[in-house]
Amino acid sequence: LRGRPLTLQLYPDGIGGKRIVRKDRPDYTPDWVRTFTYRSGEGKTIRYVVCDDRPTLIWLANLANLEFHLTLSRADDFHHPDLLLFDLDPFPPAGFRDACRVALLIRDLLREMGVEGYPKTSGATGLHILVGLERVHEFREVREAVREMALSLQSLDPSVLAEMRPVAERRGRVLVDFAQNSRGKTITSPYSLKPLEGAPVSTPLRWEELEEGVEPGRFNLQTVPGRSEDPMLPVLSQRVRLRG
Repeated sequence: LRGRPLTLQLYPDGIGGKRIVRKDRPDYTPDWVRTFTYRSGEGKTIRYVVCDDRPTLIWLANLANLEFHLTLSRADDFHHPDLLLFDLDPFPPAGFRDACRVALLIRDLLREMGVEGYPKTSGATGLHILVGLERVHEFREVREAVREMALSLQSLDPSVLAEMRPVAERRGRVLVDFAQNSRGKTITSPYSLKPLEGAPVSTPLRWEELEEGVEPGRFNLQTVPGRSEDPMLPVLSQRVRLRG
């Protein structure tokens, strides 16, 4: 979370109640909470909350901010992402295992380029794969790189969907949503809860777990704190430069 602007997802009446989504900080935000002001090209001003410390985390929990959504760039260089994202969304009857199969194809493609990717559950039926970047690329460059890789995978495996299609063409396929690599777009943070039955957690995984056919329902508020390692940790120091 540290250094990243957040989109708040508030559930004051629990997950069965109304969800309040807001990018702009509440007016009652304490002075000691770090904020980041962004002015868009359209002249709109957004004052994001940035969770840099435990007191801010506790304050957000007290607001019932159940789900933490973070940006792919940091507040000190908002226009240059330090994370590249493969966002895998299976369309029924495809499910999590299909997303895992596509994720392993992406892993192999990245390794052919000498790059390691780091997977996590989305907290629902999808998967995210993250790659740490040098902060030298525009979002459009990152988007195009992911799009090109998705198109390569689609040519090898027709169950992969590189771009959004009409509903009938999505059935049973796994979308690699390259458009999520855009300024201001957010993803569920690693170890964030999801507002779903059973309190699932967006959980970093080892590639071996995907190969073994892991089920996302195993990872919830009760089970995740007992995991002994954080497979996502290396992405924080990873600095990949995209090829021209």
